[in-house]
Amino acid sequence: MHQHLTFVGIILLGPLVRTRALHSSGNCTFANNELLKFVCKSTVTTDMYSLFHDNRAPPDTTFSVWEGEEKEDGDAILLISFYTTQLTNYDSISLQGSVGGWDKHFFLVNYGNLSNVPLFIIPSTIHCFSFSLRYPKELKRHCLGYGIATDGGDVAKKPILHYGSLSFKKPVVTAGGASASGPVGALLFVVFAVIIH
Repeated sequence: MHQHLTFVGIILLGPLVRTRALHSSGNCTFANNELLKFVCKSTVTTDMYSLFHDNRAPPDTTFSVWEGEEKEDGDAILLISFYTTQLTNYDSISLQGSVGGWDKHFFLVNYGNLSNVPLFIIPSTIHCFSFSLRYPKELKRHCLGYGIATDGGDVAKKPILHYGSLSFKKPVVTAGGASASGPVGALLFVVFAVIIH
């Protein structure tokens, strides 16, 4: 009987696990079915992390850069994929929206003689932005061996950030920054606890 209840519990909770395994934010319809070609791969540097403070991609995080064709408006989709070294085995990928009962995004990959092979990267988070971002362009510049742009005007107009892992780094507080840790923080915590009690 216990095994039967465990099996029923897994069946009932399965959709919840699947929903939490792949998360999408923003409207990604501009990228659906668009072919993105592999540009380069690299790792996040300490300087890049210090500049953009992406706690989901701390220093030494691997990433790959994927870019679509430029459209009439001069905008190309720029996808940065973190923690997904397996993607670099493919020539091109395309982001796909919901299909059938699957209401999350996934990739179709192309390599060699094979095309449109479904690839689900779980756990995964995809963020599609409706505004321009400098961060993806700077990652591409770094990946191609260029320095940081000094004017700040070089932005991705159709940026997508993909995190193939739900890992993240806690923010690092600099020596001059405010912090609630240490003896003063402990004292404040005790005083606060006494007041509440």
